[in-house]
Amino acid sequence: MSFTGKLLLPLATVAAAVWWACSGDGHGVVPAVKATFDQSQPLPAARPLAPAHAPYCGLAWQIHHVDGVVERARRLFGEMAELGANAVLISNPGYQEHAGSDTFEIDPAVTPSDEQWREIIRLAHHHGLRVILMPIVLLSHPRGSEWRGVINPPNWDDWFDRYREFVLRFARIAEANRVEVMTVGSELISTEKYTDRWRNLIRDVRKVYHGKLSYSSNWDHYKVVEFWDELDLVGMTSYYKLASEPNPSLDALLEAWQPIKRGVLRWQQRVGKPLLFTEIGWCSQEGAASQPWNYFHKQKATPAGLEEQRNCYLAFLKTWADTPEVGGMIWWEWNDDRGGPEDYNYTPRGKPAEKVLSDWLQSVRQRATAKVAESPG
Repeated sequence: MSFTGKLLLPLATVAAAVWWACSGDGHGVVPAVKATFDQSQPLPAARPLAPAHAPYCGLAWQIHHVDGVVERARRLFGEMAELGANAVLISNPGYQEHAGSDTFEIDPAVTPSDEQWREIIRLAHHHGLRVILMPIVLLSHPRGSEWRGVINPPNWDDWFDRYREFVLRFARIAEANRVEVMTVGSELISTEKYTDRWRNLIRDVRKVYHGKLSYSSNWDHYKVVEFWDELDLVGMTSYYKLASEPNPSLDALLEAWQPIKRGVLRWQQRVGKPLLFTEIGWCSQEGAASQPWNYFHKQKATPAGLEEQRNCYLAFLKTWADTPEVGGMIWWEWNDDRGGPEDYNYTPRGKPAEKVLSDWLQSVRQRATAKVAESPG
């Protein structure tokens, strides 16, 4: 079975739409972030936000339930700031029953209220994290391996009307809370051929929201999107196949990236918009480099899998860091998972990949601080 996007978990109910949470103590791999957050204590001193032109360097957080969401935001954003991030991508879903249905809804048990959003975004800014808000579509009762990339509703006009209202709700939240970037969609492959409908939707969002706009395309489908000229950033995931066998060497991964990078940059020159990698990630499983979109691939954590994840992080950074055409890199993902050597999912928490990521993020922050110090006046 082949997949054109990340494999989604089958959902028995909307309330069950949560990512996997695997346990692990992190001992003997790399120290996880040590900060602890007592909600009764005041926040640490506010961190300054990076300037608008600086690349967005950070991590993704998916909100799949509202219970304790503000407390989680306070803790997770503090951890991201300690890692060195200057941005956070916050993803939150609306639900369609299955790919062929005409239902579309927001679940109040999953999507924060306006008041909760206000506090979540305030906390992100307090920790020096610029916000990328990414509403997405999930299927509550997919048929087989269906996912949002193959949506085919009975009536496309009706679907776009419902989707427009969904996106505009997030656009109003983004505008009210000075969100820096918003995506108008994510991996909606089957919808992308309706260019005029997308152009109209983007223009409607522009009337409500005045920050930067992007769209998160699949790594294998960005070239066919014809509405990039309406957006400020070209968003794309990065789940390229980099190897045919498990445990590729760092040199092999670097070699695999070279033709991919050349192709992306040749295309980017024609479009003329900065690239925003909205999802960079590999599970800590052997074979992650061959099927990075498929977190069911092995479902087993091993020392070799942890090393493969680490090498994938290193190869990406050695390939793409300091590339002028790249306007941002967001790593998938940072959440409540304990991480550590027993965890085989995307999070780098408590794994060798965490140190690779933190070293890079800290270097970005240090260079930005030095540049400000050198600026006259």
